[in-house]
Amino acid sequence: MIKSQLNYDVLLNKICVSRETCDLLQLYYDMLISWNKKINLVSRKSINTSWNRHFLDSAQLWLHLPHKANKWLDFGSGGGFPGLVIAFISKELKPGLKIVLVEKNKKKALFLSEVVNKFGLNVEILSKKVETIKPQKADVITSRAFGKLDHLLKISFRHQNKDTTALFPKGKSFTEEIKNSKKDWQYELEKIKNIIDNNSFILKIRNLTCARTR
Repeated sequence: MIKSQLNYDVLLNKICVSRETCDLLQLYYDMLISWNKKINLVSRKSINTSWNRHFLDSAQLWLHLPHKANKWLDFGSGGGFPGLVIAFISKELKPGLKIVLVEKNKKKALFLSEVVNKFGLNVEILSKKVETIKPQKADVITSRAFGKLDHLLKISFRHQNKDTTALFPKGKSFTEEIKNSKKDWQYELEKIKNIIDNNSFILKIRNLTCARTR
């Protein structure tokens, strides 16, 4: 796919980044396409629609970044979604924001490292299980397609601080996940309509606490 075919409207008009940042994301996109031939960074079914499905879907999370946030934790980062996309945006709009990507797969972590080094992004990569790393006390926590909400909350609880915002993209069938999670967790929840996919939402979670002793 050539650059002229990629729709930059979301990035330019909603995220308000420059065309230069869009072009850097295009180069990252090209690297993803190239590496995906050897490493399964994203599914082959989604590779041809990855600009909207992965890049723009990830980029929209920037709109919910708390003003005072200094550290963003993304676990199960895979090919860099959403954490690496956020790092490109923050390079222009908030260069002091530290992004921590957690990806236990060594080959995927190598790809992330190549992108980070090539573009000089403010990113730390941890190639470990997120359950085993030290508590991050992150201001923002994200993860895409890593598991059910209850599992995401269990991980987030360990790595949050008193003001953490968690952002979890979910498909339309998340209602049951919320219901099940309420057995063990209490939290403030805002359901945000996904601007890329009308059938999807972003679950914005704050003030996460245990509902009972685990």
